[in-house]
Amino acid sequence: MGSAVGMHDNFVGFPHPDSEDAELAWQYAESKTCPEWRNGILAVEGTTIDLYAKPAHFGETFYDRKSNYSLGCQAAVMPHNLIIVDYALGHPGSHEALLPDDHWIWADSAYPLEKWCIVPFKKPRNGMLTKDQKTFNYHLSTVCVRVEHAFAALKGRFQSL
Repeated sequence: MGSAVGMHDNFVGFPHPDSEDAELAWQYAESKTCPEWRNGILAVEGTTIDLYAKPAHFGETFYDRKSNYSLGCQAAVMPHNLIIVDYALGHPGSHEALLPDDHWIWADSAYPLEKWCIVPFKKPRNGMLTKDQKTFNYHLSTVCVRVEHAFAALKGRFQSL
């Protein structure tokens, strides 16, 4: 884990807002959603990486809800090409510092709604989502699923993950 964290800045980085990658991400967002969502060029998701054995130090903190010892991994991905622009191992961190002004990240319902983090509408107790809320959630999921594709590619390539 130490080597993955230590190499972080050598492998990941947010694309410059004027770069071709940023433009392609904006085009992707418009093609899958709507022009108003152009300033969202990252999607974030978390997963777990199973550990071979219980860690010697603070081992119980790595015990997850699936009764395994695992390490949490959170990644921010450019949806159009699945390039990881930031990641965090261990406890989830904030990607807010990555973002240029007036940009945001798409995320699933596990994340809080923030000015910089767009999440789906949750079904209210004893209620239903409106048609507009369902449409919003559908379009959001078409972007957010791309992070799951990035994790699937990583776990397929490096099957020890």
